[in-house]
Amino acid sequence: MDLDVAAGSAVEVEDGVDAILRRDPIGAYPRMDALSRRDYRERVRMWARRSGRQAQQTAQLALDLAEQCGQRHGSGDRRAHVGYFLTDIGVRELAAALGARLNWRERLRLHSTSSLVLAYCLAVYSICAAFGIVSVWLFEIALPWYGQALLAACAALYANYIVQSWINLHLPQLLLPRRMPRLDFGDGIPAEAKTLVAIPCLLVSREGVAALARALERLHQSNPGTGVGYALLSDFVDAASERVDGDEALLQEAREQIDALNARHGGGFVLLHRPRRWNPGENLWIGWERKRGKLEELNAWLLGGPSPFQVEHGDLAKAVGSKYVVTLDEDNDDLTAGALRELAAAIAHPLNRPVLDANGTRVEAGYVVLQPRAMISLSRDSAPSRLELMIHAMIEIETSKDYRADKPAVHIDQDLFGQAAYGGKGIYDVAMFHRLTHGRIAENTILSHDVLEGGMVRAGVVSDVVLRENFVPTFHAAMRRSHRWMRGDWQLLPWLLPSVRDASGARVRNTLSLFGRWKIFHNALRMVLPIASLLCFVLGWASSAEPGLWTLNLLAIAWVPAAVGLCIGIARNLLSGSLRSVVRGVWSWLSLRSASFIFGVDQAQTAFDAAVRASFRMLVSHRKLLEWTASSVMSARRGPSLGQYLRMMWISPAFAVAVVWLIGRINPPALSSAIPFAALWACAPVVAWWWSQKPRAAHPAPPSQA
Repeated sequence: MDLDVAAGSAVEVEDGVDAILRRDPIGAYPRMDALSRRDYRERVRMWARRSGRQAQQTAQLALDLAEQCGQRHGSGDRRAHVGYFLTDIGVRELAAALGARLNWRERLRLHSTSSLVLAYCLAVYSICAAFGIVSVWLFEIALPWYGQALLAACAALYANYIVQSWINLHLPQLLLPRRMPRLDFGDGIPAEAKTLVAIPCLLVSREGVAALARALERLHQSNPGTGVGYALLSDFVDAASERVDGDEALLQEAREQIDALNARHGGGFVLLHRPRRWNPGENLWIGWERKRGKLEELNAWLLGGPSPFQVEHGDLAKAVGSKYVVTLDEDNDDLTAGALRELAAAIAHPLNRPVLDANGTRVEAGYVVLQPRAMISLSRDSAPSRLELMIHAMIEIETSKDYRADKPAVHIDQDLFGQAAYGGKGIYDVAMFHRLTHGRIAENTILSHDVLEGGMVRAGVVSDVVLRENFVPTFHAAMRRSHRWMRGDWQLLPWLLPSVRDASGARVRNTLSLFGRWKIFHNALRMVLPIASLLCFVLGWASSAEPGLWTLNLLAIAWVPAAVGLCIGIARNLLSGSLRSVVRGVWSWLSLRSASFIFGVDQAQTAFDAAVRASFRMLVSHRKLLEWTASSVMSARRGPSLGQYLRMMWISPAFAVAVVWLIGRINPPALSSAIPFAALWACAPVVAWWWSQKPRAAHPAPPSQA
């Protein structure tokens, strides 16, 4: 236990504020962990200082307000908790009762998520539109009005992602990290908060099954004494028939691995395996609705529905009746030590429990899903590629040690909007998740379901619980994954409409939250960015009387704000790290920041292909909408050779030659601006291959994240 927390616990009994708060009408305060109780007491003392009152008087007033709400709304209502008035929406009433004024951060938190999203979008899109219009006006673009309008729109789209990066760079300096309150599950997760860890996965090979078992075991070892169950939620890979040779051998291997885990650790491990079903849209036998279907059927089973599983094996008592499920990907075993306990303790806290609106279709307060803060780290199981090493070095130069450690950190969406986009990994309330998502999504239509489900159920981030994920090792794997994500994001566009089709095929009113719709729109807009960027540069070179200044203008908005952040990172790391690591970080930062220019053609081609392919499948063929290759399958494949990269990315050097020829014919003075970019595009296949290789020299292990 942290020494400060231990010392705080020792003096709590003598603390008059603590004694008052322990009379919490809802009974939650005495059951909270020491850090959460300390946070509440510090909030009391802060309000006492601001109002000129005694701390005990302030605590008593918060208690009185909570008791009044308990009498009006019932003792189980979240408003009957003292924390509602100390850290939540009730601060407005507490401040009014104390005669104190709210600061700007507190006033910001009192605004609705919808109003904050609208204000944020208005600010960002206004800046981007102004940049596009002013740029076209300043640099004498020799195009007809509709050409100028197109170029202004492209410039605005080009600026969109960059402007949001500016905001995300500076907002953490203004916002304060907040630790999410939680209950004290130090003696284990109680029966009323029974939790199951479920890893949706594919049984691909015997070696893959063994790796899945090792991942479960590592999770168990890093979360001792929690009492949770651990389940492999598995499917077979897609096939042309319901059963293929090798299926039974894989199932037997999975059973044996689960048996071995139960024997070593005294139980707690489960295998839940689904059979293949025929899917006419894919023209294959697959697991129904892939990962989304796995979790939906698991939820229904946990709530007492019929079993969808071909095999239920292991310590099933650890799974049956679970109130919460922690879902992780098969390579997500690198979590903060004790993360499962912390996530369960957070979601069980009264202020974090979901509260539905009057119609029972939308979450007004609290969360159905809580997720850890995600960070990229180097793989522990294999030597990293140059791409992985550069990403790791760039993260170190851009972030502080505190941010990389398991401490509360500012999360822009969580701390500004009160919720975050769901990334598919986290803990969720089974009954509430099932209630809000079951039957709302038409079959064979959704590939990337996490953002959509997050908009339905409301997700939050527990920022002091960190999930460290590996980046894909090769550029080819990264682009293949991006293509899958882009197709999935594009297929969500119908959810921006006023009505959508549900699982029965009927068209119903779309009740997705504004935050969820904005995230869908944002992801689709981000897809268009590489295409808009190329058009922005090429049209500007072809039509501007000042092509050099036009190019500098576009580079300045991309590089100047980022360079400011780099300088801050250099100064911070020079004080705490070695010069060699700083130099490596700066080189990696420059390389990766240039990637959007080097691989601009390939990224634009990937985005265009994903959008066209998804649109055709959605509107015409209605086939292959669930086409997906698991990351584990992609990672197991050997990276392409240099010759294969040249064949796969031929369009990049070809586009470079075409642009130089075109600019030479239309606007020769712009060649001095176009040729450096054309050289980068021509070299893109070689750079992609080089970055994907593993350096021969041994690299030291990355420094500890703690």
